[in-house]
Amino acid sequence: MHEGTIVEFTERGSGFIQQKGVKDTLFFDSSDLIGVDIKSLHKGDTLLFKITKSLKGPYATQIRKPA
Repeated sequence: MHEGTIVEFTERGSGFIQQKGVKDTLFFDSSDLIGVDIKSLHKGDTLLFKITKSLKGPYATQIRKPA
C-alpha cells in the first residue's frame, strides 16, 4: 500500500492525492473508498491506497484511512 494526503476535491465526488516523495498527484473516485465516506474526508487527511494504471494514467484505488 502507498501513503499520501488529500490535496483537492472535485464537485463530482472525487479528488487528488499527493504521494509522499512524488511530484505528481493521483486521481481518486469516491467509489474506490473502503470503509469511509467522502463526506467525512478533508484536505490534508492521510490515506492508504493501491495504484492502478489506465490509459489516462495512474490513479488511486482500494483507498482507506490508516488504522
